[in-house]
Amino acid sequence: MAGLSIEGARKSFGGTEVLKGVSIDVADGEFAVIVGPSGCGKSTLLRAVAGLEDLTGGRIAIGGRDVTDLAPSQRGIAMVFQSYALYPHLSVRDNMAFGLKIAKAAKDDIARQVQRAAEILNIEALLDRKPAALSGGQRQRVAIGRAIVRQPQIFLFDEPLSNLDADLRVRMRYEFANLHRQLGTTTLYVTHDQVEAMTLADRIIVLRDGRIEQVGHPRDLYERPANIFVAQFLGSPRMNVLPATIADDGCAAIDGGRRITLPAPVAALAPGTPLSIGIRPEHIGIGAAPDALPFTIGFIERLGGLATIHLHGAAGSDALACQIRDEGQFREGETVSVLFPPDRLHLFDADGMAIATRSERP
Repeated sequence: MAGLSIEGARKSFGGTEVLKGVSIDVADGEFAVIVGPSGCGKSTLLRAVAGLEDLTGGRIAIGGRDVTDLAPSQRGIAMVFQSYALYPHLSVRDNMAFGLKIAKAAKDDIARQVQRAAEILNIEALLDRKPAALSGGQRQRVAIGRAIVRQPQIFLFDEPLSNLDADLRVRMRYEFANLHRQLGTTTLYVTHDQVEAMTLADRIIVLRDGRIEQVGHPRDLYERPANIFVAQFLGSPRMNVLPATIADDGCAAIDGGRRITLPAPVAALAPGTPLSIGIRPEHIGIGAAPDALPFTIGFIERLGGLATIHLHGAAGSDALACQIRDEGQFREGETVSVLFPPDRLHLFDADGMAIATRSERP
């Protein structure tokens, strides 16, 4: 195993710069996940680490060794693609053994490595089948097994679950986590799915427009996002964000002049200062209280024991999502009292950057 260091990675396609000076350090044995919207550069970055794309600028090191100009086969990596990339005419056994045969490994060693990987992935019964006889989840296990037998220093995964149905994605997330616990191999995993990132990662790297927005533990990014983009990218339903203006009494005025009590900021904000107030759907409360505000229920999404309630305030304002236990007590069209607990609020300045509050300081 080995750590990964990316320093100032840049990549341009013609006149379009896709990576704009990305720097990342992934520790030995760490499971790091890169997330971001389509077109942000995450797959390009992964392919650059694999050696499938040449960088326009910057440096890549694996285990302290500069691999920037090395061929993929010399980097000590194994990559799993979303399309599986299996040879249809070969059996599962031969697909998994292919890389070792090309490297001219001993037959006994090949057989031992293939058997070990098959046992780890619980696919021993599939070794003599062809890919056409496998389900999507089984094909993905074979692709992972082909990577395992190479005993790489680093695993690279490029959206490996995107072709699977929802139920299988959940089961495969568990299998990825279990695989990492067993092998402990340094892993760089790319996905656009923030649920995969939150459940699998030791650390998440949020990428947008070829630049890093924030890096940190999943819970840290969820509870202390650096800006509105990160705040709304992580979490489902996404964080509510309300435009507001600082009032002169420790509150902020939102739509219709209504006021929300704010947490105490580290730096006092002058009355009239524009800002945005963020609150996650599960932190909005519904119930009578002196500082509650009236909202109308526009739509209810019922999901078993939970409901996502879409709330409307003043005319023309965006709806708020509230996630709450569903006992069937709410009705569309009724007016309810809505609570915004000050210690659950996130404040963002006019540029969308987080404003630290006293409750967030270590």
